[in-house]
Amino acid sequence: MELRYSLVFLSFILPLCTAGSPWVLEPYDILFDTAVDAYNKGDWLTVILNMEKAIRNKAMVRNVKAQCRLSCANNTAFGEPVAGLGVPVPGAGSVDDLGFFQKILKRADCVNSCETEKLGSRTFHLVSEEVKLEFKKRTPYNYLQVAYFKINKLDKAVAAAHTFFLANPDHMEMRQNLEYYRMMAGVQQEDFKDLEARPYMAYFLDGKSYYSHDSFGLAAENFEAGLAEYFTADKECRALCEGAYNYDGYNYMEYSADLFQTLTDHYMQVLSCKQHCSVELASTAGRDKPFEDFLASQFNYLQFSYYNSEKYEKAIECARTFLLFYPNDVVMNQNLAYYSVVVGEDKAVTITARQVVKQYIQNSLLEKELLYFGYEAFGITFVDPDSWTPEEVMPKKLRDKQKADKETAARITEEIGNLMKEIETMVEEKKKDSSDMNKIIVPEEDGALLSDGIKLTMTSQQLNGTQRVLLDGVISDEECRELQRLSNAAAMKGDGYRGSTSPHSPSEMFQGVTVLNAVKLGQEGKVPLKSARLFFDLSERVRKVLESYFQLDTPLYFAYSHLVCRSAIDEKQKEREDLSHPVHADNCLLVSEHNECIKEPPAYTHRDYSAILYLNHDFEGGDFIFTELDAKTVTAEVRPQCGRVVGFGAGKENPHGVKAVTQGQRCAVALWFTLDPAHEEKERIQAQDLLKMFSTPLNTEFSKKEATESSEPQPATPEPPPAQAAQETADGKQDDKPAEQKVEAQADKPAEQKVEAQADKPAEQKVEAQADKPAEQKVEVQADKLAEQKVEAQADKLAEQKVEVQADKPAEQKVEAQADKPADTPKDKSETKPVSQTTTGAKAKAAPKAKAKAGEQVKDKKTVKGKAAAKADGKQTVKTQTKQSDKKDTKPAAKKTVKVVAKKDSKKAKAPGTSASDSQNDREEL
Repeated sequence: MELRYSLVFLSFILPLCTAGSPWVLEPYDILFDTAVDAYNKGDWLTVILNMEKAIRNKAMVRNVKAQCRLSCANNTAFGEPVAGLGVPVPGAGSVDDLGFFQKILKRADCVNSCETEKLGSRTFHLVSEEVKLEFKKRTPYNYLQVAYFKINKLDKAVAAAHTFFLANPDHMEMRQNLEYYRMMAGVQQEDFKDLEARPYMAYFLDGKSYYSHDSFGLAAENFEAGLAEYFTADKECRALCEGAYNYDGYNYMEYSADLFQTLTDHYMQVLSCKQHCSVELASTAGRDKPFEDFLASQFNYLQFSYYNSEKYEKAIECARTFLLFYPNDVVMNQNLAYYSVVVGEDKAVTITARQVVKQYIQNSLLEKELLYFGYEAFGITFVDPDSWTPEEVMPKKLRDKQKADKETAARITEEIGNLMKEIETMVEEKKKDSSDMNKIIVPEEDGALLSDGIKLTMTSQQLNGTQRVLLDGVISDEECRELQRLSNAAAMKGDGYRGSTSPHSPSEMFQGVTVLNAVKLGQEGKVPLKSARLFFDLSERVRKVLESYFQLDTPLYFAYSHLVCRSAIDEKQKEREDLSHPVHADNCLLVSEHNECIKEPPAYTHRDYSAILYLNHDFEGGDFIFTELDAKTVTAEVRPQCGRVVGFGAGKENPHGVKAVTQGQRCAVALWFTLDPAHEEKERIQAQDLLKMFSTPLNTEFSKKEATESSEPQPATPEPPPAQAAQETADGKQDDKPAEQKVEAQADKPAEQKVEAQADKPAEQKVEAQADKPAEQKVEVQADKLAEQKVEAQADKLAEQKVEVQADKPAEQKVEAQADKPADTPKDKSETKPVSQTTTGAKAKAAPKAKAKAGEQVKDKKTVKGKAAAKADGKQTVKTQTKQSDKKDTKPAAKKTVKVVAKKDSKKAKAPGTSASDSQNDREEL
């Protein structure tokens, strides 16, 4: 039995062994599978041997097929007369048909014999679509770069990695690998080469480089060499189009066309493929779209290069060749006239355009005419890829249709443009009317920011760079904890890095979640929707702060938002020397060896600013660093802590990285911004639309009606509670220092009067009296203040507040809330700071559409004003100490390195338990 199975196994592998013989080529899909199996076993030499051979054999199969078809086309041309028929025979149409099909059969036999002789059986090299896709994506080079790295062949590893990355610019893991290779000793810039680059494209790119550096002689040499290779590649591309018929949606079992219809369908498909060769040859890895007018543009480069080289005859030849594509080009005709004057009109007339291009254009135009005939006769769609095609080649019916389509498209585009302008105008007006936009962030002398208690900790100068800033207090501790809980509940391992759990360092695990995914999970009930909304709102807050601080003339748009956490893998921390995130720049490719940063794809060149919002500090390592372009000299170091934001320009002026996280979990919100609205984050727009769906105006009106109905039966006004009376007594004792309040004003006129800030927005106060218990609040001010002041604060025209102050008695502040229009409270949560506001010490929380009782507000203020005398004397001392502490922490260290450590506020106000519980009860009721 064992002998039988051995014989069966040998009968299977013997053909494979003979495939390695000189006359039979081994199929590249089998070699690819063998290499993948070896990769999984860690057999790196076998990976390299089989994968390199698979790449060579695939190229060999392609070349053999192209050469066989070209050779057979030359040997069996259709133009030869039928043997035995010297003159046409009247009525011998069928004989002509037989002669035509005789050529068809001979060519088929020629191609079949040629391929069988060089490749073996035609079915031997048939591969699946999955394998074809892997080679199209250059996947073999991904395996090769790892294998070469494992055997310490860095030059080959770099070349393989670069080749793979050019075709996969969004592959973040390979991007990190290339950044790592650039920092390694022994790696040269010339190692970063494209192993799949086609010769004509390499010559063209080199010619452009020489042309841009005014080396016109070398440019002309490369362009000429590229043109020779281009026409060879064009012939091969056209020959390879003569393959099997692509049913393109048809089930081949149901395809029932007759002989000539079948010939027509297949030949139209072949011609369309040949026309598309001009697009395929103009495309290269690393570019989103092909070069425009690729062939014609090379003669444009050439004519100017020869002019600068004083080779005017060559310049005339290239100018005339370019005019074959665009006969009415004004500039080129002027150039030709100038060159003709220089060399003489008589001599210039004898110089003609290149014959190879004349034949190319003539052949292409005939193909286009046949394709357009197929469109008119059979409705076979054809889209002309060339912009130089003369208008008369296209049928008049199709020209009229395309003209009408263009006019319609232009009209629609104009209407959309006008609509977008109207929307932009409305948005700008809304921004001007918004109270949030009216808050101007102005740094004070001590570095504190007046908006939302945000503090300017370090400037660009203190961080030893440009376009840098460090801010503290951007969000509260509770908001940090909420986002960290969201990350641990919603984040996916390896999110954004094709599922790689350790994309930056093998010693850490990476997880992340985008805004859209968070909102979708909230919609599905897998995470709290309020957490996803908080993620959205807080990132928007960071955007506004950066936009205001850097005083940008144009708005910032989100390019990408990512809530991420890095967790140290305990068993992989021994003798660790790498970084958590290698040093890089956000919109250019950092070449640290040459102190350069190249702003070109695959870098995200559209990014203009970046920001990182930190959520915690309870981990070891993980400090953020700025460096010089050498990626080694550290210029500033920032220690993460809750609510801290580091913002900076995304260019080469700010290379940055993250030190290794050696213990615990480091969480942050990574944000990238752009000034170009065309690159605005699409997922964020979708998330915003989803969030709007969850809070529609219909639901809001329904909630208002329910609140109105529940509030009608309570007409009585209760007496002020004891806490309020105590508050009035405490207020009466402060005649020498009046209370400072901030009352929210209308959106276009921010109030200058300060009122104690609620926890969700420290700079604003929105007071809502319950419909069944309207409250009165009395506030005493100085007796010599005679002015009568009325401040009306609107929250989307829902609440009214009147403050009336009389000179001979303490002021009474009446807060009236309409029963049918409850005021909306802010949604963002933050903590009030003891130094930045006068009336602090209370930490209140407000839920959306929750109603705060006036008596509870007075109770909240009791703790603050009960110790007014002590604060009046000690207030300056607190500020002075804070200033000294800030200056001490922000002082640059030696060797131009700044290190910012986490600071904990010595005074944090806490809200009474009743305020938080009542807000929670109100939220549950709603």
